[in-house]
Amino acid sequence: MNRTMTRYLLILTTLSLTIVSPSFSQDAHQSRDGNRPLPFLMAADFEDLNLVAWRVEQGAQDAANPLLEPEMPWDEGGIFSHGTVLRDPIDGKWKAWQISTPLSEQKGPSRTWKQLRRLTYLESADGVHWNRPKLPFVSWEGHEQTNILMESWASYASVNIAPNRPWPYEMFVFLGPTLYDMGSGVIEGLPLPDGKNQHPYGLYRFRSKDGKAWKAIEGPINFRTADSCFLYRANDDQYVAFHKTERSAFPGGVTPWDIGDGVVRLIGRRTSKDGSTWSDPTQLVMTPDWRDSADTQFMELCPLAVPGGYVATVTVYHNFSQRIDLQWAASRDGITWWRPGREPSLPNPPVGDYGGGMIWPMQTPIVDDQKLYVYYSGNESLHGDLFNTKDSGPRRLKASGDFVSRLSSSLPNYGALCRAAWTRDRLWALTTAIGGPYVGTATTRRQQLAGKKLRVNVTTRSRGELRVELLDDRSNVLPGFSRNDCHSIQGDHHAKPVSWSGGTEAPPSASKVRFVLKRAFLYGFGIE
Repeated sequence: MNRTMTRYLLILTTLSLTIVSPSFSQDAHQSRDGNRPLPFLMAADFEDLNLVAWRVEQGAQDAANPLLEPEMPWDEGGIFSHGTVLRDPIDGKWKAWQISTPLSEQKGPSRTWKQLRRLTYLESADGVHWNRPKLPFVSWEGHEQTNILMESWASYASVNIAPNRPWPYEMFVFLGPTLYDMGSGVIEGLPLPDGKNQHPYGLYRFRSKDGKAWKAIEGPINFRTADSCFLYRANDDQYVAFHKTERSAFPGGVTPWDIGDGVVRLIGRRTSKDGSTWSDPTQLVMTPDWRDSADTQFMELCPLAVPGGYVATVTVYHNFSQRIDLQWAASRDGITWWRPGREPSLPNPPVGDYGGGMIWPMQTPIVDDQKLYVYYSGNESLHGDLFNTKDSGPRRLKASGDFVSRLSSSLPNYGALCRAAWTRDRLWALTTAIGGPYVGTATTRRQQLAGKKLRVNVTTRSRGELRVELLDDRSNVLPGFSRNDCHSIQGDHHAKPVSWSGGTEAPPSASKVRFVLKRAFLYGFGIE
């Protein structure tokens, strides 16, 4: 496919979020048709939609889930997330830098939970079977060697790898050296802040030659966020961060059991040229609106560069139920985001199963061959205790018959490492709103089509088909390129060329494309 793919094949350079790893080199992969994967669809691509709806594909749970369960004394309280999983371009191994916790305890008169989070390291030869390497950095009672990397309380480890750097591995991680009396309170190799004898909580930067032994470079970095933050190194050595921020809750959005009572969680974006000095204030890029339920809030946005722009998992917090699931989001520029269907792409199973309470994804999705994987910690835990009337006193909801809590709390994150998979270029699609023999149409905005060819990523059901017609700038159908002139497309195609009785190349006056769907799922298209 040549470089005239125009706006539907944007591979942004200045703000690309692609980490240097084979798993993220989208251009190196071909579709099952032998062509480069086609760009995804966004609502903004079209000027007219008629009798169509957005279909969101749900991830297929790995047959081996859970991939790794709590077992050792330092992770029996949960193999959590807030870290990075990737396939290392240097040695080809799958690796994870993520948070593990021992069993948690309640403390103080408020009965809040003491969660002793530590940064741990995992390895896998195939991405399915994971092990805890025995490393010499931090011991545990009865275990001289563990997979713990640092003594300090830790969260949100963002790792990137560039094989051509003298120190190929770089990590940004939030550390709390003084929290819960974990470790010495001092980060080796970093000067102490003026007048301090310990390092404060904050964002710290490390480098490593092997991804295991890390050397502190700087910190705490002035970043102005407390948690829920992933950072990405761009191809041009720019950095982009997406992090949780807060604003006053909308009317009706305050609930008594929310640890963030009085605020709504949103996603902000910051940039940096060197990873040290970050843009301020944050730029809001993901907020709930009138189409979302009153309890919708956002914890994380984890992007991946793909043909057409970016896709991302959005960690969606449902305040009324205290559960967290994942949705898909898409963007052409990494700034303006859209959520197809606004429904879970990775929904919660029943409470009590891994993921039944919360689903916390790792830093970014991973493309490997024809699959897109999302690694996550499937938590049995809810975010907060809705029914803790023992500590807070009962509050009866007369209309529903429930008793709910007045206690603001955050529960321990008991979870296991899991993953889900999608076909890499089929995350959502346009289909008909009625189904059956009824037809829906989608007409693109105006663009230069003269002399160009069209490919589609589509699958059809029994008695279904996709037809395409070309229009001029006044939306008149061009002779020889109507839906009846189009050779019907049926079956399963990832990059199917479209042809008409008038030929395969768009005539000089063509400026719009109208897709005509009947029992068809349109996942994407490309103009070449």
